[in-house]
Amino acid sequence: MARQRRGSGTMRRRGDVWEYRVRVDDRQISFFGRTQGEAQSRADEAKREQRFAASHAPTVRDWLAQWLEHRKSDLRPQTWYVYESQMRRHVLPVLGDVRLDALKAEHIDRLDAALSRTVGKTTAHHVRVTFSTALNDAAKRGIRVADAHRVVAKPRRDDPDIVPLTRDEVDRLVVACRDDQFEAAYILAVTLGMREGELLGLRWDDIDLERRRLVVRGNATRGFDGVRNVTAPKTRAGYRTLVLPSICRDALIRTHRLGALVWPARSGGPIWEGAFRRRWQAMCAKASIRPVTFHTLRHTAATLALEDGTPLHVVTATLGHTKPETTARLYAHLTHPSMVALADAIDVRFGARLRVLPETQ
Repeated sequence: MARQRRGSGTMRRRGDVWEYRVRVDDRQISFFGRTQGEAQSRADEAKREQRFAASHAPTVRDWLAQWLEHRKSDLRPQTWYVYESQMRRHVLPVLGDVRLDALKAEHIDRLDAALSRTVGKTTAHHVRVTFSTALNDAAKRGIRVADAHRVVAKPRRDDPDIVPLTRDEVDRLVVACRDDQFEAAYILAVTLGMREGELLGLRWDDIDLERRRLVVRGNATRGFDGVRNVTAPKTRAGYRTLVLPSICRDALIRTHRLGALVWPARSGGPIWEGAFRRRWQAMCAKASIRPVTFHTLRHTAATLALEDGTPLHVVTATLGHTKPETTARLYAHLTHPSMVALADAIDVRFGARLRVLPETQ
């Protein structure tokens, strides 16, 4: 059927339904109904909602509360908790009472100034990105939002270099953690780069000691109800099968089986990460190594593997990264040993062919 012009929109039939295409909030949107009247009625309702929203812009506090509640349906709990914490701790104290349509550049400057006093540049950048996402979602729903957050540049990320453990520190760690309850967790992290959540969500069924295989298929997380459980990895690359070096296999053999998980809480579920991190800091003191974060072990595993000549794509697959570029950006530190190895390799490549070129006139 040919298109019919109806007021400011276009009506046409699509199979068993009618489509009414009309502009709402400066965007072309299609509304569908079993009849022409139903399709147009839905378009009219959307227009009314848009006009109401435009004249009743909420405060930052009210909108963020709505936005966070709405995002529970499409965000992983861990991500949602990060967003909620960012908004509650950093945005609301500064801009909570400002209406979305009244946001000015000076408000964003005030937020950035507060962030500069309390967090690093990378965290400040992430807070601004999350806040901008929330404001953009408000605009998509027809709420009037000032564009100050787009005008004022976000703080530049300043990811600090994480200094991996030295080989001597790794050796001291291996000796100190022998027969510790979490010995295998420390060894798997510092050799194969397994993440904290992957270790705390590791099941005995994921391990084949005879074939020296370990399958990463879970991650310990906290649900919206506050209960810790094991969920699937965030990306397909997170699912991976690792070949266990003897040092990892032996440490797992020495680990007592207390439940389905390798390191379960008394409830049988994953242990609380806070308790695990306290144990790790105690181990740093026992091994006489720097009091680094547990995540530093992952950096150490990647750095030492690259220094030993392991191909980048193999390190990428071992870490569970999607792209080799991510591995190179995060973990391919230009350490002195790797630079020396590069110089030695160049000498071997060109040594026999080096010639002193005659001076040119």
